[in-house]
This record gives sequence, C-alpha cells and structure tokens, in this order.
Amino acid sequence: MSIGFEIKNRDGKARSGVITTGHGSMRTPLITVNFTPALLRSGLKPSDVKELGSELILVNTLHAYLSGMRDVHEDLGWEGPVLADSGGFQMISLADKMGATAEGVEFEINGEAHFFDPKKVLEIQRSIGVDMMMPLDYVVSVRTHSLALFLTSVTQTRLWFGQAALTGTENLYYIVQGGTSSVARWLSVKDANRWLRAGVEAVALGGISLGETKQEIYDTVKFCCDRLVEDRPRHLLGVGDPEDLLECVERGIDTFDCVSTTRLARHGRVWTFGGVLRLRQEQFGRDQSVLEPGCDCPTCRAGESRAALREGLRDVNEAVVRETKLKLMKHNIRFVNRLMEGIRQAIEVGELAKFKAEFLAIYKR
Repeated sequence: MSIGFEIKNRDGKARSGVITTGHGSMRTPLITVNFTPALLRSGLKPSDVKELGSELILVNTLHAYLSGMRDVHEDLGWEGPVLADSGGFQMISLADKMGATAEGVEFEINGEAHFFDPKKVLEIQRSIGVDMMMPLDYVVSVRTHSLALFLTSVTQTRLWFGQAALTGTENLYYIVQGGTSSVARWLSVKDANRWLRAGVEAVALGGISLGETKQEIYDTVKFCCDRLVEDRPRHLLGVGDPEDLLECVERGIDTFDCVSTTRLARHGRVWTFGGVLRLRQEQFGRDQSVLEPGCDCPTCRAGESRAALREGLRDVNEAVVRETKLKLMKHNIRFVNRLMEGIRQAIEVGELAKFKAEFLAIYKR
C-alpha cells in the first residue's frame, strides 16, 4: 500500500492531518522514536513506546542490514508504520570510515567493507517491510560553508534518486539537500517538486541540524516549505528539540525524527512543560517532586522523585542505572507526544501561535 496523506486543518503554514500506510494511520504533526542500536540495547521496546502515544518508529537502513534484520515488524514486535532513513547521515557520523563515489557509499565497519548504492538501500528496506522509505542521499557538513559542496549534495542526491526510482516509487520520499545555501536548496526543491508531481509520495528535508544556528535551521525549513508542493507529507530529518518542533511545524513540517528525546534522557536531561531538568545537578539531590506534576508517563504516575532518579543515575549497580535511564526515556517520549498532541489541538482551533508563545514563555524561562 502506498503512502496516503490528508490535510485536515490549517493554521497559517502549519497543517494537521493523517498519513496512511499499509500498517495503519497516524495523526500529524508527529515525531518518531528512533530505534537506534543504542536504544535497542537500553531495553526499551516498541510496545513501550506505543503505550506512550507513539504511532511511528524509525529504523536505520545501515544498522538493520548489519544486524541481519529479516522483518522489521516481526523482529521488533511492532504492528504500526515504520520509517527507514537512508543511511546517508552516516556519511557524517562515520566520515572516517566512509568513502563516497558517484555509484554509492562504502563503509568500513569492524574491518569489513560494505557498499551501498541507491538500489541496494531500497532493496534492503523493501525486504524488511518498511512502510516509508528514504533513498540514499548525499549528506555534507554545513560547517564547510562551501557552495560547491552544497551543490554537490544536490546533484549527487538527484542522480542517486533517479537510479533508486528505477526500482519503483511506491512508499518513497525525495530528500531535499543543499546545506545552508538558498541557491542549492532552491535547485533541490525544484528536483523534489518534479518527482512529487510525477507520483513520488512524500518529501523530506535532509542535511539539517548539523551545526547551524537555530535561526539557520528555521530559515532553511521555511525556504523549502514555502516552495514545496502542498499535498504531500513533509518530514524533517534529525530535528526534535521541543522548541524546534514548534518552530518547524509552524513553517509547514508534518513529521520529525531525532535521537535527542532518548539520548538526552540517558544522560539525565529531562524535558518538561516547565523547562529542562538536568538531574545530575546537585540541586535535585533532595527534591522529592516527581519529574513533572500532571504528567501521565509511567515514571511520574509511579511517584518517582527527582532525588531518587538522580541517585539511580549515580548507582554503582549497572542494572539500577539501566532501569533509571529507561524511566527517564519513557518520560521524555511521553513529553514529546503530549507536546505534539497539544500542537495538533492548537492547529485545529487556529491557535498555534498562542500555544507556541505560552509554551516557550515557560519552557525557556
């Protein structure tokens, strides 16, 4: 089944709607949970995140391939939609173990060479039953400030997509590249729109949140969304901090993925509607409050105190530390889902600007 999308409500550039896949529907705007190897090792299960309100999970193509995954739904015990990213981001995160050519990307992992071309990336995703597929894209660091490199990211992504599309475009995204250059982004948006009008089902913005300022991120998102066709779902790769979700929904993004929700929790950084808690700080040593009064996550419902959770992070018993990190991750996942629920409701009644202003006034104080 292909990807369906219906916009239900608009508030300025923001949209709320429903994306439909072969494994069910989901309400937008939304954010995924990224099931990275680190997250899988943590003990968090897809069944846990479903109870926390998540409707979509993400797996990484490279990691799925290396782990020998055969069926993403069976192997993870998840019945809902699954999004796979392309592995393109590993061109940055594994730059010292990677070589890119016009044909594809080669990674050296544990002494072995693994080559991925555009067709192989989609072959892997189809073989494991992914519902929403990101093709191989050419990701470059924005820290170079190189127009030539940004243009290379656009042209190579275009060429790779053409090769990928030969295998079929059902369930497929086009990924817009171009760094912080408006010229390069404009060219990539033109490529995306051409493919979207030809039947490609969705679009993503890539190469973002790799070292830019917040304002540069927001400006890039606005520039692209203002020029993309209106009737397809738009995904923002690698962005997920609370203020970023609000700013980018306001500019026209429908779905997000980011590891920060769970990664920060494992380091004791907790999101609440009253601001960020850094539990390792000494001030929480005697704080008997729950993480967030009124929160319905399992950790807050159980009455776990900030002081007890801080001690859990510092425990000499690894099992206690692991369990504490799980509790914090569950809170952060529930927090971003509660935030998204609030955003959807605000869009439905035309009050997103008010919701955003009220949230940020408290969150950033």
